[in-house]
Amino acid sequence: MTIPQGTLVVEPYLMQYKSDSYYDSQGNEQTSRPGVRQWQTLVPIFYGVTNRFQVKASVGAAHAMSGGASTSGWGATDTTIGAQYLLLAPGEGNKGPAVSVSYSHRFPTGKYDQLNENPLDALGNGAHIDTFSLLAQQYMWLPNGRPLRFRATASYSLAPSRIDVKGANAYYSGAPQDFRGSARLGSSFGISTSVEYSINPQWVLAMDLAYDRAGSSVLKGSSGSGDAITFIDNHNPSRHVYSLAPAVEYNFNDRFGLIGGVQFSFAGRNNDSFITPMAAFNMVF
Repeated sequence: MTIPQGTLVVEPYLMQYKSDSYYDSQGNEQTSRPGVRQWQTLVPIFYGVTNRFQVKASVGAAHAMSGGASTSGWGATDTTIGAQYLLLAPGEGNKGPAVSVSYSHRFPTGKYDQLNENPLDALGNGAHIDTFSLLAQQYMWLPNGRPLRFRATASYSLAPSRIDVKGANAYYSGAPQDFRGSARLGSSFGISTSVEYSINPQWVLAMDLAYDRAGSSVLKGSSGSGDAITFIDNHNPSRHVYSLAPAVEYNFNDRFGLIGGVQFSFAGRNNDSFITPMAAFNMVF
């Protein structure tokens, strides 16, 4: 659950998010026009301060396309820093459970307002978000001597403080350039479980199941002045989505490994239906 003291792990990801439909308020899948494509690179970094305590950071960038339009080049996404502590260490030979707690803070480094009439440039949400997580892991040794690893994570993100919003923005693409207002986001919750089977020291098969829920959001503000003033009060309902993520991992040695997989939604409400092929390269120093 945590990496050894003095160890640095860097795992850059390359992903392509694809969405051509969405789940409506009844959970039915509906076609959306135009669809959205987004290339994203994400670089999580972990460092073991002690054998029980590690710090982590994640930076990224993205480029989106929809209906013949695209972002103005690659733009930064939001940045996350955090820490994780191992509460319960597994027994000898990984025969017992491991339990950790984690805290992370997301900084709004991605653009979210003053979009110059290009909503695809919205690669962040402008919010400072605090997330607390509980992580558990358990190994099971099969009769053939190979391990199955079970993992589970539950995360809760506090509702952030009010977000000042100007011009065209991530919350209301039809907002005019002189719009001035604020957005409020609800709390969010996520839970995921996974199982990994190690075929041999080189090859690993994995499957993740995830549920993510985000609370409702509200955008309020106005544009114009005097008799021409226009008020905007836009409410978005809470949303949730279920997804699966099968993957395969190949380890060249104990320091370098390549992971390939695809995450896809299979149910939800008020949320995009999506499929996201991805690849990552794991490096241990």
